[in-house]
Amino acid sequence: MKASHSTSAGATGRLRAWLELTRAPNVFTAVSNIVAAQFIVAQGLPEPVALLLLCCASACLYTGGIVLNDCFDYAEDLAERPSRPLPSGRISRPIAFAVGLLLLLAGWGLAAAVGSLPALLAAAVAAMVLCYDAWAKRTRLGPVAMAACRLGNWLLGLSSGGALATLWPLALPPFVYIASLTVLSRSETQGGDRRPVLVCAAGMLLCLLLLLAYHAIGLVHNALGLLLLGGGAVLVGLRLHRTWQDFVPANIQRSVKFLVLGVIPFDALIVFAAGPWWGALVVVALLLPGVLIARRIYVT
Repeated sequence: MKASHSTSAGATGRLRAWLELTRAPNVFTAVSNIVAAQFIVAQGLPEPVALLLLCCASACLYTGGIVLNDCFDYAEDLAERPSRPLPSGRISRPIAFAVGLLLLLAGWGLAAAVGSLPALLAAAVAAMVLCYDAWAKRTRLGPVAMAACRLGNWLLGLSSGGALATLWPLALPPFVYIASLTVLSRSETQGGDRRPVLVCAAGMLLCLLLLLAYHAIGLVHNALGLLLLGGGAVLVGLRLHRTWQDFVPANIQRSVKFLVLGVIPFDALIVFAAGPWWGALVVVALLLPGVLIARRIYVT
């Protein structure tokens, strides 16, 4: 009986370690990019098989990138985050590295099953992920490189249906959002210099201005969606104001978590502004599992 209980506890511990390593709550933010883009492309119900394959491809590319990120950050995490799965020894670093590469390959294969353009974009995303994890994140280009991965993910969602040439500008606000978020997240273990808060706030404002410009040229057609985006910008501003006032690692991490999970409602509002309103409800529903899992598994 004790042996059975020990085996069960060990399996649960291993599962939790992998959920932590892959930042399980964040996977839904990658999937929401695909779902949002697909609803905008279809202007209605997306083709189910393509939607499923692209969602799975995105999830694999995202989790593969996250796993490899921790593999490359092993020495840093050993000093600053020793409780994480790799430095704590709960998961072997070589095994994690192999799993990360296999996930990138699986993401490419799933995208290739949809078509040649999705396959090309998935390959580009995988290359950008490796570039970010292995090199760019340690340079000033880090936020741009991270945002480029998210840009590629949005383009992947827009790639089926022949509308990419027209709709690609819709991927720019998410690019700016992630770049701004990444600037803030780079200071989450240190605090001190408050300038990342200002950069993040400016980036969020630019997201809104881009979507207003899209409305002016007819790419975004629902003015109510823009009003809701304005309301969301106010909430983000209030969160960043609190971070500015109390710029310490714990508060920065709370803001980063808020903004990471905020990717999903941001995607939903883009759908509301540029696609079917009910598609926005489908996207925002992805927030629920992300928030529930985030209560037990760390996000940043």
